[in-house]
Amino acid sequence: MDSFELNKIAGAIFFTLLVYLGVQNLGDILFHIEEANPDAYVVEGIAEETVTAAVASAEPVMDLMAMMQTASITKGEKVAKKCVSCHAFEKGGANKIGPALWGIVNRDIAAAGDFGYSNALAEMGGNWDFDALNGFLENPKKYAAGTKMAFAGLRKPTDRANMIAYLNAQSDAPVDIAALAPAPTEAAPTEAAGDYASDTSETIADNIADDISDDISDDISDDIAATPSASEEITPEITEENKTE
Repeated sequence: MDSFELNKIAGAIFFTLLVYLGVQNLGDILFHIEEANPDAYVVEGIAEETVTAAVASAEPVMDLMAMMQTASITKGEKVAKKCVSCHAFEKGGANKIGPALWGIVNRDIAAAGDFGYSNALAEMGGNWDFDALNGFLENPKKYAAGTKMAFAGLRKPTDRANMIAYLNAQSDAPVDIAALAPAPTEAAPTEAAGDYASDTSETIADNIADDISDDISDDISDDIAATPSASEEITPEITEENKTE
């Protein structure tokens, strides 16, 4: 093989390499992909927890005692219809799947001796005051983990308040809900006093402005009335001249 053949082979190899490198660089230019920014990397779970926390913090806190002041026994009775298949509400009613609920408010938890409670309720202690009823009605399985009650709960605070008002009425000695009304805060009177002071100052300012305006108008009217007109000043002169002539 002479040198001419070797040169052709070498040239072909170099040409192939050039074509390969050219195609590779052209592909990088046409389909350029930026590297991921490590600062922008999202850690799984962080975003979801942040959103959840924000939503939870945005949920209004239920003021049970304030809501009880406007709770409706009639509406509570309608809500209680969801429970009549498992509970009796009337006086002397028998236990069903769940215990009878006459006089339930402020009664000891798991106090019906002839009913077999779950260990969760039997070992809980305390009584069914308004706060306990509110927590249990909202989510029974969360409030008393292990309870046999299959009810999902009442998610609406107004439904729970109405239901508690109805349960309270099913008693020989219902609690006086009006007596439990929260004491009024001083913010409202202070704000009212501020509004009154503002209105009073504005009224005084308006009265002063009106008085000043009336005084100015009166002064101008007096000056106009006291100033003789041109005809009054000229008339006497003409009269005297006429007399002289």
